[in-house]
Amino acid sequence: MKIYSSSDFVDVIDVTLFKFNHYDNLIWTKCLNQLDYMRVDDESILITPYQLQTLFEYNFEKEIKRIKAITFELIHKDASSLFFMHKIVEDFERLKWIKLTLSKRRNFSRMVEDYEKTSRQIKYSYKIIRTTVRLNEFLDLTDIKKINVFLKESGLFKTNPYELMSMRHLALTIEGILGSKDMSDSTAEALAAILDVIDPKMEGDNPEVMLVTDW
Repeated sequence: MKIYSSSDFVDVIDVTLFKFNHYDNLIWTKCLNQLDYMRVDDESILITPYQLQTLFEYNFEKEIKRIKAITFELIHKDASSLFFMHKIVEDFERLKWIKLTLSKRRNFSRMVEDYEKTSRQIKYSYKIIRTTVRLNEFLDLTDIKKINVFLKESGLFKTNPYELMSMRHLALTIEGILGSKDMSDSTAEALAAILDVIDPKMEGDNPEVMLVTDW
């Protein structure tokens, strides 16, 4: 089995910006004025990671360089939406679209207090809404052919080598297969590997997932 990260199959995320946050409003305004975006509704637009990177390089190069240079201990003082959105583009290398949603709430906080460790952390507002899981990127073909039998029996695949479903449905179905079917240890490990790449963030956001296999 190959090493695989859940960030490798994220296609679309929804990032919440807050109108009454200085940098959030600035990013939103510059996107409207400088980018060829797609309008989703009155409060949301759709842009590409490349567009966002270009916008940052043109407008905020100095700010990003400064924030990237600070230590982890000081990040809660200086990190802004610029930092986090730049990190999102870096971390989600296969990201195709970013949905920006503007919230008009005056009262919000991105700071989370950890009283047990007496530390402060920033929680950034984004949601994963679309992913693609390609089994051949982290499983060998021999393992894929073994688990295909169970995936087809469970209804995850019908006539096509790909199906669209919710992430929660995928996880629950595979858990059900593992708990009710007799199979070899290697087949069980291959099925469990699909669950391993579904991290808590992914499971909580419950995005649409395109599951792709090989016959």
